Amino acid sequence: MVTQLVVILTRKFGGFDTKIGIISGTSSTMTEDADAIEGLLGNSNFEVVFKDSLNSTSKIKGHDVKRLDLETLVVVGSDRTLLNTLLSIGEASIPILPVASRGHPGFLFDVTATGFEQIVDDLDARKWTEERRVRLVATISEKKTTPILNEVAIFSRRSATFLTYSLHIGSEQFWEDGGDGIIISTPTGSTAYAMSGGGPIVFHPASVYSVIPVNSSNPSHRPIVVPDDMRVEIRDIASSVTVEAVLDGQTRIPIKDGCITIERSPYDAVLVKFSEERVASLRGKLLRKAGVLGEKAHELPPSAKLVLKVLEYHVTLSQKKIIDETNLPSRTVRYALSLLVAEGLVKKQISLRDSRQAIYSLVQPTSDVSERR
Repeated sequence: MVTQLVVILTRKFGGFDTKIGIISGTSSTMTEDADAIEGLLGNSNFEVVFKDSLNSTSKIKGHDVKRLDLETLVVVGSDRTLLNTLLSIGEASIPILPVASRGHPGFLFDVTATGFEQIVDDLDARKWTEERRVRLVATISEKKTTPILNEVAIFSRRSATFLTYSLHIGSEQFWEDGGDGIIISTPTGSTAYAMSGGGPIVFHPASVYSVIPVNSSNPSHRPIVVPDDMRVEIRDIASSVTVEAVLDGQTRIPIKDGCITIERSPYDAVLVKFSEERVASLRGKLLRKAGVLGEKAHELPPSAKLVLKVLEYHVTLSQKKIIDETNLPSRTVRYALSLLVAEGLVKKQISLRDSRQAIYSLVQPTSDVSERR
């Protein structure tokens, strides 16, 4: 099994050590891309001081990554790699450069692994600025979670199991409701899980977050936008099975006392941003790919959009895993997959491990003539 690759490089300049870290996703393609990036930095006189394959991004031989005083942390992989890394480093404000591995475009990825060579000099000379992204923090059973970039989603552990709750904003009860669940999203997360659930698109850096009821039993309960200096509490949570808080689609925490509090984290995520001219030259192909997916998915029902978003995070999944990740009924997932396959957005393949099982993955848009040239 391929594990996560962690590399720390350093270079002495003016009597000081400049450190750059690299973390890759778990696939062989991602680790190969990380190796190539390591080589490019080596050509700029950076030397490797640590390199290992780990199961966790948080520890390197007893040291926290967040305490290594890194100038930049390069995250090579997919949206899922970036979200996992941010959850792992927690409250640290390390400037992060997301680098999309081959075949894994993402909305926060201005740089691709194949285009990394073009920004090495800019990275080396620190010709970049910091972009801060609001994060959330949840309190569950009196314990605070690590900061969350996209969303907190509250669902029953077993898919399609009804839950009830009361929503409190500030000091007042806003409504009582029942349904599949509820999502609390940052502006960054508004184009991810929250959008699939019918939430509004919120432009960064708006100082708000969104509250989206999922399949509410009361049709008058619509998504709402809340100032991010207000606290949201979900109380009186009840279901026939355990209810969980899902953080950025990666971490699940049981809500045992029927209450969760969500508020703005004081620790923003810090992303490395290059000039608009540099980004324009780097992102052309990536934006075209995202545009093709967006145009085709625009008219799909919310359930199909949700399945599409989950496949963007996880790359390939079986139908059972999609049901587990989306908390949608199996019948709804089957219908959503049939639509996505028919639209040419998702491909279905027989699993090599079990011929009785199908595996679903995103279809990469075909390159246009200008790209082939």
